[in-house]
Amino acid sequence: MTTVAVQSMADRLGFARSSSGSCVCVGLDPDLSKMPVNDVFEFNRAIIDATQDLVAAFKPQFAFYEAMGRAGFDALEKTIRHIRDVAPHAFVVADAKRGDIGNTAEAYAKAMFEFWGADAVTVYAYQGSDSVLPFLEYGDHGVFVVCRTSNPSSVEVQDIVDERTGDMVYEALAKRMIGLSDSGNVGLVVGATFPRELASLRTLFPESPFLIPGVGAQGGDAAETARLGAENILINSSRGIIYASQSASDFDEAARRAVEDLRGEIALGRR
Repeated sequence: MTTVAVQSMADRLGFARSSSGSCVCVGLDPDLSKMPVNDVFEFNRAIIDATQDLVAAFKPQFAFYEAMGRAGFDALEKTIRHIRDVAPHAFVVADAKRGDIGNTAEAYAKAMFEFWGADAVTVYAYQGSDSVLPFLEYGDHGVFVVCRTSNPSSVEVQDIVDERTGDMVYEALAKRMIGLSDSGNVGLVVGATFPRELASLRTLFPESPFLIPGVGAQGGDAAETARLGAENILINSSRGIIYASQSASDFDEAARRAVEDLRGEIALGRR
């Protein structure tokens, strides 16, 4: 296995993308009502094994594991360890959406990077830079700041206009947060379901890491998203991949086919 010295989140992301030839991120969102097997770790293991050579990243959504209590945390720990064992190239995003200040933010950062061993974590930054800076103390890790989210009601807050600057809330947030790091350790979460806003933010920040949810089950267009460029982006699909089949006999094979289909859509968008 080829090893490289990595110095930042952007470096890690670039290595994951070049190693896999992919910008696909698989969201690991275990829902007991949809899973065709009852063991969360075994479900995740099968998905990871079936897709690891095709994807750049995996994104466990912490809420699903927290809802299961201790058993969920055990499954999450095993899942991240398995990713490291079978897909050492893969970028791991802790989709935990943490947001606080001071020693609480420091504790969140320690948990995400020292205990869970993630490469990056999703964070809310509406408390300002105080809620992000503790994560940036880990120079080889980073954050994806929740910016322009994929849900329809996001416009209720994120489209409010700042009369001083003329920027919408999500634009002002992006400009302030990206400026906290000049080494690529701050990225943005921007939903594919708002392609015009996504394109605008990509024009403003062409080199910054973007985590782009919303394709697949939420209806975002992967090909249109891919036209924004290949560098430093992760296009995430969760339900569209892991629940491509709900049959115990072929859910892993169906997940692989779903990733192949998504890669095909992305390739089409880049022609």
